[in-house]
Amino acid sequence: MLRRVFLPRPISVWFSILTFMLAAKSHSQEAIRMSLASEQAAAAEKATNDIGYYNAQAGPVRMALQEEMGVELNDDANYSKTNPDADVILHPALNVRAGWRATEQNALSLAAGLGYAEYLHDHALSGLRIASDSGVGCNIYSGDFVFNLHDRFSAVEYQIQDPAVSASVIRLENTAGLETTWDLYKLILTAAYDYDMFDSLTKFYQYSDSGSHLFEVTTAMTLSPASKLGLQTGAGLTAYGEHVLENDTHYSIGPFYKTRLTRHLSAEVSAGVASYQFDHDATTRLGDFTGLYGQARLVHELNQAYSQSISLGRAVQRGITADLSELYSVNYAGWWHFLPKGYLGFRFSYGQGSTAGAAESVGFLPEKYHIVGPGLSLSWRFSRQLAATASYDYLRKNSDEILYAFAQNRLLLDATYAF
Repeated sequence: MLRRVFLPRPISVWFSILTFMLAAKSHSQEAIRMSLASEQAAAAEKATNDIGYYNAQAGPVRMALQEEMGVELNDDANYSKTNPDADVILHPALNVRAGWRATEQNALSLAAGLGYAEYLHDHALSGLRIASDSGVGCNIYSGDFVFNLHDRFSAVEYQIQDPAVSASVIRLENTAGLETTWDLYKLILTAAYDYDMFDSLTKFYQYSDSGSHLFEVTTAMTLSPASKLGLQTGAGLTAYGEHVLENDTHYSIGPFYKTRLTRHLSAEVSAGVASYQFDHDATTRLGDFTGLYGQARLVHELNQAYSQSISLGRAVQRGITADLSELYSVNYAGWWHFLPKGYLGFRFSYGQGSTAGAAESVGFLPEKYHIVGPGLSLSWRFSRQLAATASYDYLRKNSDEILYAFAQNRLLLDATYAF
């Protein structure tokens, strides 16, 4: 799936075309999609599909309201090896889910996590946060057709999406569009259009504000109740408000396959070719690029208490410090339901990447790096209304450019309360 651009810079967005090359892995985000937005789109769709438990109602609209408060201890909040800045960060938030079933088949839904990060030492890093699975969606059914109108939005730290970024950068991302699915039983055809806007809430990075027109067509064939084979094609136009990074036209095409190997083991594989043609209208002047992307993922329910997933891939995406960022990655996640009210989470990620077409006019250099990040979390549900999580993450990046290297320890204590 392809994603990116066209617009000078009204309220810019994101759609960083991250795609993975076949190997044996994946990360959040999952059929062949050429952007990190794919994972967020899937999460937003899941969150807005069904209101489930609700604690407030206004006429036909059911709502679930939840307060959240987190306290984070971070020994390198500014991602710097040479001058790390330790900080304490407060994370108050309000999580809202709402649903309105207009008819038996057609529904409107909303999911949003609105918060604020208050840095007690470096106040310049404080600001708005919007959860990555926030969005509003509407499904309309007509015969064999399903029309999905959606608007997905987030404001999160961009280093999570692009390891080439060694800084606290908050980007407001918005993706609005229409997806049409034609279900012919064994054959499913899907066409989608999205307009992505990207605005940096960190002033220095506003040169990377962009807009994208994105098109995607997917053909999927059901081989069995548990297996699906298809082809995904995408195209897009991307434009920046300033002439630091290059505008581009991009295309992608590749097959994907999903299957349930056993009752407790499922797999997804996608691969293809992505091509970027740059307008050569900016200071970076990167040549056109064509390369492979792909991902593979296994999800295994070992037993009733333990589930795990592992993914591998190669991604090529637009960056904010360079025109292109390439990343080979492996990710592991495990969940142990060791007590009726308790969960332990295990995670590990490793990536090896590089950038090309660096934004040297604003001070960035091309780099080669590798990044590693193990993590552990303990979650406990005290009641239906109250839950808490304690998590620890270590993130270390080594780069051939010493200014982009860092080592970070983060401890987060978080509690949620449903009214």
